[in-house]
Amino acid sequence: MISFRSIDLSKDSKTIIKFRRDSYVISFGDDNLFGDNESYLKKIEDRLVKFPGGIVLVENNGKPEGQVEFQIKAFDSMRVGYVNLFYLIPEYRGKGYGSNLIAYAEHFFQENNIIEYQLRVSTTNKRPIRFYKKQGFNFLRIEEEDTVPRIRMQKRISPLF
Repeated sequence: MISFRSIDLSKDSKTIIKFRRDSYVISFGDDNLFGDNESYLKKIEDRLVKFPGGIVLVENNGKPEGQVEFQIKAFDSMRVGYVNLFYLIPEYRGKGYGSNLIAYAEHFFQENNIIEYQLRVSTTNKRPIRFYKKQGFNFLRIEEEDTVPRIRMQKRISPLF
């Protein structure tokens, strides 16, 4: 059974760097766009304070099997949730665990009074694009960044009350 726990940088730094770098390889073919480890860890440190519960490891029996990163930001003059990362190790992909990550994200955003959240995915990353469509995400637009086109997708969710 999977569970979610807040990242502890003092003991999880190597794991989250490994997971995030792998996400770049999957999305873009290599991790050149990742940048340096220290900048990434500083970004996570800041987000852990701003978005408690939104920067977590996905575990199975205490073993890290994935990671999620969420934040809340302004987009087109609207306050929206944003998924920086949905990540599962290869053995957990395509087995239904992604739905647990979506459910966790939606609960996090609902608790923060967010009714729409977004993410971006590389145009070449076909499997996640299919998964997100199946989960109810809609195409918003294509964005060019770092010479790599990405699809911005969005999903509306019901408020908690």
